[in-house]
Amino acid sequence: MQAYLKGEPVMSDAEFDTLKAELKEDGSQFAVSTEPKCYIDTGICTVTLKEDKFRTNLLYLPAGAVLATVWLAFSFEFFNLLSFPINPLILLGLGAVPIYNFSIALTEGFVFENNKIAYGPCPSCEHENRVYFGNILGVEGYSDVADVKCSKCKINFKVQRKTLRASTVPKA
Repeated sequence: MQAYLKGEPVMSDAEFDTLKAELKEDGSQFAVSTEPKCYIDTGICTVTLKEDKFRTNLLYLPAGAVLATVWLAFSFEFFNLLSFPINPLILLGLGAVPIYNFSIALTEGFVFENNKIAYGPCPSCEHENRVYFGNILGVEGYSDVADVKCSKCKINFKVQRKTLRASTVPKA
């Protein structure tokens, strides 16, 4: 760190990013800092957010529920017309895979395009924040970098989509 601050880095930025990505994939605690850190010399506070897979999966629920209802209604009526009634639970089991695949395609293709939800503490006050990357029904949202304002301390910070790294703006 001292060599970098003196202007004599040991490795290039590209080498550092590659090393950090490898360590992050391996789950190293040194590559991912989930606790906020503030640097006195620069005035910048940083933290790494986490991907919110639970809320991301909830995005598929409305489309899945509608498709399951439509599937059950049509398949139940179709088999009743053939005088071959089938239990709705069996019909739901038969349609589970197509319903699942089509709800993902419908949600990612039309409703929530290019979605990613992240959560974590504010780099400054540790208040939990959430960030949505992607478009909603054609309305453009954050793509690569999100400008977020903490609801508690009102400080602005930026979150990078690729690394989920959040950092405050340098204090003047």
